[in-house]
Amino acid sequence: MNENGGSGWLTRPKPRPGAALRVVCLPYAGGGASAYWDWADLLGESVDLWVAALPGRERRFGEPALTEAAAITGPLAEAIRAEIAAPVVLFGHSMGGLLAFDVARRLGGLAEHLVVSATKAPHLAFGGAPHLLDDAGLLDWMTTLGGVPADLLAHQDMLALILPTLRADLTVCAGFHGTRDVVDVPVTAFSGTDDPLATVADVAAWRHHTVAGFDLVVRPGGHFYLKDDPAAVTSVVRSLAAREGVQ
Repeated sequence: MNENGGSGWLTRPKPRPGAALRVVCLPYAGGGASAYWDWADLLGESVDLWVAALPGRERRFGEPALTEAAAITGPLAEAIRAEIAAPVVLFGHSMGGLLAFDVARRLGGLAEHLVVSATKAPHLAFGGAPHLLDDAGLLDWMTTLGGVPADLLAHQDMLALILPTLRADLTVCAGFHGTRDVVDVPVTAFSGTDDPLATVADVAAWRHHTVAGFDLVVRPGGHFYLKDDPAAVTSVVRSLAAREGVQ
């Protein structure tokens, strides 16, 4: 049974109101909340998992996907403040990392830790302008990265519905890069060894965006390395709970 946040911006796969730590996950470009559904069990009983539910996908499919970061991070930060008690760890993969960074900036002391994954540091150029490709080019680009399940490629009608959201998300990414903002929140950054979109050096550059400590974790794989071994990521997030004496 899913429990949705009152604002519509948040959902909980397996509510654990008694847990001492909250983790809020933000999706990658074109992805939805369901990408993190299995993480509730991986994170364990001490962590209450919340996932951002963004317009243009899944239960908010009828709403247009947004193309400006502030239009997402503003109301999302407000929803977190209203619906989730501290401490909160923010996790974002790819586009989600950029959004989580801006949410952390808006939340201030409510954010305990920021975890970014396969995300190029915000001050670096986005590169490639994939959001300007035609539909065929955009699909080829995402497929090369490993972001399109093989069984979905056979459903052209479904792909045609998904591509506008993907394009909008990549427009968000393109508009976000160039910022040199810094947060007073510890940052842990994950990188895939063979990620062509966000290299290890690109991800390591996140150290310039925090004044509260930085760790880099390098995992084997490409841009979607976490799909192969999500437990390798969630185990690190669980260790953050242990540092705070939660477990």
